[in-house]
Amino acid sequence: MLRDGWKDGAGPMQPIQILQPDSDGYLATALERLLDRLLPIALECGDVHSRPRSRQRFKAVVRKVIQARQRVACLRGVVNTLLAPRIRDMDAQLEEIATSKKLRQENVKRFLENYRQPQLSREVPVGQVTEDMTTKPLLETQCRFWQVADKAAGKVPECRGEPRQSDSKQSWIARGARERRPQRWGLAERLRRPEPAVSQWDVMSSGLKHFSAAQKVQKVELGLTKSTSLPSLHSKHGGFGKVDETCETCDEAPMATTFTDSWKAKQKSGGSMSRYMTACERGNILPKPLDFIASGSASLNAANWGLADSDLIPVVTMFRSASFVQEVDLSANTLLTDKSLVPLLQKMMRNAACQGMARLKLRQCWRLGAPAVEAVIGLLSSCWGLTGLKLLDFSGVLIPVRLQLDFCEAIGEHPNLTSVKLADTGLGSNPAARSCLEALFRCNTLTALDLSWNAFKDEVFVAIGSFVAASHVHLQSLAMSNCSSANLSLSSEQVQPANLMLERLGQAQRLSYLDVSMNRLDLSGALVLEDALGRHPTLTELDVSRNSFSKLGAHSLLRLFASSRLERLHCAESFDMGTSGRFFQLCNPEGEYSLNLSLPHHRSILRMLLKLCKRLRLTVKQAFIDMQPLLTLPDQEEDGVFRVPSSGRVSFTFSSTRAAGPDVYEEPARLDAALQDRLELCRVQLRVDKAVLMIPIFESLQDKLPLIDALAKNFILSYAHVEMLCSLGKSMLAPTVILRLLHTTAASKLCRYMCLLLAGSKAQYIQIQKRARLSLTFTPSNPSMHYLLILSEACDFHLAESIRILDRWESNCATRCGLVDNSQSGNQSQVRNELYEGRKPCFRSLGDWELPLQGRLEFDFAGGPRPRPGTEPAPAGSFNKLFEVVLHSGCKPKQQLQALRAVSPYIYVSSSQLRALLGSVCVPQDTKDKKDAAETAKEVRLQLFHIFYYRLTDIWNVKVCKARFSSEEYTSLTTRLGPVKFLPFVQPEQALLELDFAIHDHKLAVSIFVMLCQKEGALFQEPRFIREDGTEDKLVTGVPRAWARYSDCPKAGFFRAKYAVAPEKRSVKTRTEFLATYGRWRAPALAKEDICWWSQLSDVSLDVIRFLEVICEKYPDLKEAFRDIDGEGGNGGISILEFEEYCERLSCHFPFPGCHDGRKYLHGGVGTAGYGEVRTGQTDARSPCVPPPSLQGGSGAGVGCLGHESYNAGAVETPVGRGRLFRRIRRVVFHHGSA
Repeated sequence: MLRDGWKDGAGPMQPIQILQPDSDGYLATALERLLDRLLPIALECGDVHSRPRSRQRFKAVVRKVIQARQRVACLRGVVNTLLAPRIRDMDAQLEEIATSKKLRQENVKRFLENYRQPQLSREVPVGQVTEDMTTKPLLETQCRFWQVADKAAGKVPECRGEPRQSDSKQSWIARGARERRPQRWGLAERLRRPEPAVSQWDVMSSGLKHFSAAQKVQKVELGLTKSTSLPSLHSKHGGFGKVDETCETCDEAPMATTFTDSWKAKQKSGGSMSRYMTACERGNILPKPLDFIASGSASLNAANWGLADSDLIPVVTMFRSASFVQEVDLSANTLLTDKSLVPLLQKMMRNAACQGMARLKLRQCWRLGAPAVEAVIGLLSSCWGLTGLKLLDFSGVLIPVRLQLDFCEAIGEHPNLTSVKLADTGLGSNPAARSCLEALFRCNTLTALDLSWNAFKDEVFVAIGSFVAASHVHLQSLAMSNCSSANLSLSSEQVQPANLMLERLGQAQRLSYLDVSMNRLDLSGALVLEDALGRHPTLTELDVSRNSFSKLGAHSLLRLFASSRLERLHCAESFDMGTSGRFFQLCNPEGEYSLNLSLPHHRSILRMLLKLCKRLRLTVKQAFIDMQPLLTLPDQEEDGVFRVPSSGRVSFTFSSTRAAGPDVYEEPARLDAALQDRLELCRVQLRVDKAVLMIPIFESLQDKLPLIDALAKNFILSYAHVEMLCSLGKSMLAPTVILRLLHTTAASKLCRYMCLLLAGSKAQYIQIQKRARLSLTFTPSNPSMHYLLILSEACDFHLAESIRILDRWESNCATRCGLVDNSQSGNQSQVRNELYEGRKPCFRSLGDWELPLQGRLEFDFAGGPRPRPGTEPAPAGSFNKLFEVVLHSGCKPKQQLQALRAVSPYIYVSSSQLRALLGSVCVPQDTKDKKDAAETAKEVRLQLFHIFYYRLTDIWNVKVCKARFSSEEYTSLTTRLGPVKFLPFVQPEQALLELDFAIHDHKLAVSIFVMLCQKEGALFQEPRFIREDGTEDKLVTGVPRAWARYSDCPKAGFFRAKYAVAPEKRSVKTRTEFLATYGRWRAPALAKEDICWWSQLSDVSLDVIRFLEVICEKYPDLKEAFRDIDGEGGNGGISILEFEEYCERLSCHFPFPGCHDGRKYLHGGVGTAGYGEVRTGQTDARSPCVPPPSLQGGSGAGVGCLGHESYNAGAVETPVGRGRLFRRIRRVVFHHGSA
């Protein structure tokens, strides 16, 4: 289908207007402007030669823009080039039609001149004003003709006044023009279907001639006789009674030649024409100006003429002396019966002129009976019959059951037949239909066969597929429209008969046209078509219209169209209805399969998986896992087809990523390119020629969304393709096209940005960005974060597919390297807390789950590459600039999160820098709803920590960041990241354990803590174990030592405790080993001096916090406070007695607990171990977080306390004294340099 715009000189593909900047000069949103400022800074952090690299990147971007625009221009040129011949062909066809019509008119005119007797008056074509004839006789002629016609049709003619002779010449010319308009009358409407009487009788020139009113008036009389095809013009009253003389005028223009008397043929000696004219004269039959009669053509082309038996009988006489007959076409003459057609067929027998006949067309002559069928059988089977026949069209003629086998055998034994059309002939009602078709397919010369509208049974469908695929059959065209007799109540485990035939069509190597429309094909049929015809060498046209494929069927059909040699695909009304079963996703086939190999579409699924293995260079053993029962599947094709079993059941798990993919931990830079390569292997590249040929398909569909969704989930597109689709659709469809196809251009971020500019307005631009934000900011090298995906959105579905692939790659890498399984479900997966529609889905792993096409999927991804040892964090200067930009951006917290997430792959941060970023997220002052804004800021901080957790260069100091969170937030992070991955391996002090033995990584975390406790001689404070039945065990004798072994841990129950150890008993080596073994971090060899020991104020008593306030106010430095408490000549440690003496001296400044136990508790709180003494070696406090000047006066700082711990001020949630504490801490930190 061609658009109107393609017919002008401008060409079909015009550049559409791209989005322009607004009045302020801004094109992007606030988020994009923030990202635009952050990205150069982030690139500086990892690139020393930033300026030269920036220039190179800019030049590369310019080159890509030029290349993209060149591809667009190329696509437009291809469209114009390929569609211009079609336009020329249409013009040539119209010109040919006009020429043939003119030639036909000349032939008919010559016929009337040669074979008509001179009449008493000049012939006048009704409706034409002539010079030698006044208006009155002309009007009388046409009025009498249409009076007879109206009476025959049962109409009462309307009486109108006769024109006056005094009217002007122009009035008569206008009147004649009105009378010459093509008109249909009732009887002709009943006798003729598509072709009006105009084309048969209007044989004169259309120009009006000048006339003279002074010409002599001659009376014109009508002779009207009875006729069975048209109202006769011979007898006076036509057998319908006397004509009403009162109605003499009429405006209806007759399209026939009028006569003044009953016509007689000229006396011509001999010849077929003389016989025809004589037969018409004797039978009082009006001659027909057929080309076969008028011009002596070799083709009797009378299709759709509304002939009756009396009209055809005179034609039979011409066959006796005809020199050569090439074609007989009597299609759509529904009045013909055996009375006229049988003699015509008998005349063809033993007729030398008919032995070379090439075409015999009797389509829709449905009144024919057994005699005519027997005559055709005789002509086909006899050596004196139609031995040279090439085409036989018998569609619409009911063949008696007793003659069907003979008819098919005659066709099968014919030596020259190439095209046979047997649509709607009743072949399917014959119990021996298989035998009939077997005889039919014996014809070795048959290249085109039409069996449409014959309802075949299941076994016949199977037989047709086998017959077509036979080696001696050379069919190039097969039409099987509406042939399925399938029951609509068939279950998914029953065989669809049409699918059995389609499965075998792939072996018909010469087939170029296939019509399987209206066969009740469903989604399984589309899958069988894709599998059978995907590599067909010659098929160029396929018609699958009006099948209930559903919207998902468009995926298979569009993949078939793009990957095969198809040039035309007719799929009208195929995606509007139908129920969807299991949907096979070729772009993401991972999952569990249970196939019934007796079903054709299940065999197709198995073959398509084998094809995918070949494309990905995987063996069957690598891709098919846990196969039950074990089958021997071929690795190679035989004659282009994988031979799979046709019976039995098989179940397996298919994984195309277990044996392939990069090493996530060693090659993080390859992840982006590897993911793109993987998608290109599983998706289809839309070629330029296929994109052009897809234009008619796109415009033929009323609902274009199924086609767009199929492109979104199965194809790799470019900017030129997206622009083409935007220009083809309406302006309202452009945002939908951009949103759904944006991720298909993921190979180039520049292409995605250029596609965004195709939005018609800034509002649409912002809407598209909002809905595709996750996809636009997704980075495969740092995918760790919380995801909430709407699977009905194409970009979110694509993101879910990418996460599955990355998860499988990391799981495979962990398995190959023999790493400990720290996943939530014990499957090496990095995906946690999966929820589908708010419920826990029933699958072992997200990678083994078939993604649904709709619904809400929520999960946490806690994985990805870790920094290599020696990785440096962002330089202080660059990070300070980045921090300033974020802090003063004016963006909302969610916008800050999206911008930082986009630049996260380019920078590494230290724990102190991440803490500073967490502190930059705050509630804007102009926010109205403070409560909701605070919750949003809280969620943003959690997300930000989750994103940058695996970008930390000093994971051993992560407690600096963890202290920033409250207990509730800390629990939420533990749930998101997992207790093992979030476990403070190097600083487990004060860690509160709340673990469930029924969860794999919770159970592993308990085992890790018990092992660490045994190595360090630590204690579990307040341990509690709640069994599965709800009973509590307070573990009076301590935590069982057997829990150090994972296999000996309970299978269910809850464990709660706190880990406490004296500072001098810490084993940094053991903790570092656990960090590498269970956390998969590659940390260097650490000493105690390399670690910034921190504690959380949220877990410290209010008395300790108040004591800290006094210390910070009294002493400028923590070392001086320590020396004062230890006293002159101290031993470098503070015992409980020395601490009590100091508390007595400060009693006037600080109200301490009045008892010895209270002071001991305070001493234990300061020392953090609960016993022993605070040593002087623990007071060498260093500043793990020296914030930039922009941090002064803000939250997020830390303060050193007695002992080598630092206390987080930002996480204090005490009811009193918080503001005063902040002021004291800031004074100490920024004026005295303490940590």
